[in-house]
Amino acid sequence: MSDMPRYNPEPAEFSQGQGQGQIQAPVRPSIMNTIFFMLIGAAVLQIIATIFGVLNMQSDESRTELVEKLEAQGAQNFDANMIDTTILVSTGTAIVMAVVSVILYVLIGLFIKMGMGWARIVGVVLAVASLSLLWGLTMPGGIATILQVLLGIGAMVLCFTGPAAVYFKEKKNFKLATKGR
Repeated sequence: MSDMPRYNPEPAEFSQGQGQGQIQAPVRPSIMNTIFFMLIGAAVLQIIATIFGVLNMQSDESRTELVEKLEAQGAQNFDANMIDTTILVSTGTAIVMAVVSVILYVLIGLFIKMGMGWARIVGVVLAVASLSLLWGLTMPGGIATILQVLLGIGAMVLCFTGPAAVYFKEKKNFKLATKGR
């Protein structure tokens, strides 16, 4: 092997040939369970926020607001069927997005718990994107949305600090050290 520095050097006991066959996987710290359950909590809050959102969309208040907005835009020739269709499509879209969000929360949580570094990067991107949920909140469902976003962001912060960050680094080094075996 050359004396060139390696991007991901093997631990000393592996490169000197002393620890052959004694490679041990890193031990998952308990904070990984906390991160996982924070993401599961965010998924549950997503379901709660969606229920409140669907109930809000079905309300007479929302229907009246929709008619007022259409009239303010100068829309003509709209009837009750158009309003019903708009509400139905909005409700369906909210439910589909909630199902996708819950699946993503669970999958990202599982992969983060397993120490997959790419999952925490995807989680950060999705956590930043979830900030867009904070615009146009309606209460009381907005409380669930705020808590959901905070749990997701908090979980991602924990992924990059303390024992979780060390675990991800050790997991990556373990994979690299055992890659050629």
